[in-house]
Formats: sequence, C-alpha cells, structure tokens
Amino acid sequence: MDIEAKLKELEAMTAKLESGVSLEEGIKLFEEGLNITKDCMAQLKEYKGKLNEIKSDMDALLNE
Repeated sequence: MDIEAKLKELEAMTAKLESGVSLEEGIKLFEEGLNITKDCMAQLKEYKGKLNEIKSDMDALLNE
C-alpha cells in the first residue's frame, strides 16, 4: 500500500474513533493506526535517504 493510501486509512480510523466506538474497538483501531504510522515513518525515512542521495549527486555534478 502506498503512503497516500495509508494516510487515508489513518484519516478513516481517526474519524471512526472520533465518532465513538467501544473501548475494545478503540484500542484495536489505535494499535492498527500506530502500526500504519510506523510504516509511514519508515517509508518517509527511505524517501529522505533517496532525496539526500539525489541531492548529493546533483551537488557533485555542479562542483565539477
């Protein structure tokens, strides 16, 4: 699942939590949301690394 889809899923979970759910359902949604958030953060970290690599390559080209 791409990051945009994950963010939409988080928004849907948040809306469901805000509308009111049982304690068990709320805990389940919260745990699922936390796992999705971890996945998103890992993906963003990977993107950041790729962007830094591209920037480094561009800097090297400009300094030739």
